[in-house]
Amino acid sequence: MNDTRINRVADALSLLVTIVVALGAGALIIWATSATPGAALEAFFWGPFTNRFFFGNMLQASAPLILTGLGLVIAFQAGAVNLGGEGQVYIGGLAGAAVLLLGGVESPWWIAVAALAGALAAGVFAGLAGWLRTRFGATEVITSFLIGAALMQLFDFLLRRYLVDPGAGFPATRTLEPALRLTRIMPPSNLNISFVIGLVAAVVVYLVLFRTGFGYQLRMTGSNPRFARFSGSDTKRLFVVAMLLSGAFVGLAAVLEVAGVHGRLVTGFSNNLGWNGITVALVARLHPLGVIPAALLYGYLHTGANTANLLSDVSPRIALIIQSLIFYLVTAQAIYVWFRRGLVRRAEHHASRAGARGEKAETTP
Repeated sequence: MNDTRINRVADALSLLVTIVVALGAGALIIWATSATPGAALEAFFWGPFTNRFFFGNMLQASAPLILTGLGLVIAFQAGAVNLGGEGQVYIGGLAGAAVLLLGGVESPWWIAVAALAGALAAGVFAGLAGWLRTRFGATEVITSFLIGAALMQLFDFLLRRYLVDPGAGFPATRTLEPALRLTRIMPPSNLNISFVIGLVAAVVVYLVLFRTGFGYQLRMTGSNPRFARFSGSDTKRLFVVAMLLSGAFVGLAAVLEVAGVHGRLVTGFSNNLGWNGITVALVARLHPLGVIPAALLYGYLHTGANTANLLSDVSPRIALIIQSLIFYLVTAQAIYVWFRRGLVRRAEHHASRAGARGEKAETTP
């Protein structure tokens, strides 16, 4: 077994054990805190599959995470760290909602224009953090986070000052016209075409990253920037482009969430999409197609917790505990290291036994 195969097997085993351990911990917490643990566990683990409403909402909960996860995958593949995703969600949603509300056009095609505006707004600010890195050497880890924090405050100010609906009773815009909302494909759930868009986007990002010259240069910028520079790649431009694309996917997710689920721009609509996108990308091991099952896992946890809250006495925050545990175990890499050491020792043992058999065969007359 060569090193590449050992790494892949150790990666898969560690991820599987991480998920099992996290779900097991969640089950133990439910068992310890619920007055009816049997019903609570059934509602949590099986509830999302019991009817169209819960199942559709599970798929829809994963849709924006697919897009934000893809955005973070693109950044990570180029060696960038985009910690401003949460702020980019808000500014992208704000830009898209402004186009939908103030554009004066009532057509489903206008949603595409709003999505483009949201992607552009979020992408510009993410790209700004990348440009500050390439121009002044300011690390994008800090600049993206600070810019994102400022964008969240800017969102709140602009929403309350220019877009708020006085009759809403809370910081929110007026409801979008029916023609400006994404059609639900599994009523009465919130599932809409944004889930399909996420699946298509994952395939497109995979093809671009692993089947095109641009994708190769972008990945090489992240894995070996010195080699990339010597081979003729403009690593600074690629770095900025990767950050811009990262923010664009995050902004797209925000607009589709506003038009597809909420039907208006509401304060706090993000529900940590930017931060959860980082975890989804890490669970997916920075592979675009791996983002799909990783996002579905998060959608399952979110819907399972809400279902258990509706049908039993379990707090919906149990999903946050499980998600946090998954994030910790994935980033700690302790399980991966343990599996890899075991696989290396096993490979060395088999190699030594094969060598001993070979020497014995050579000495046998």
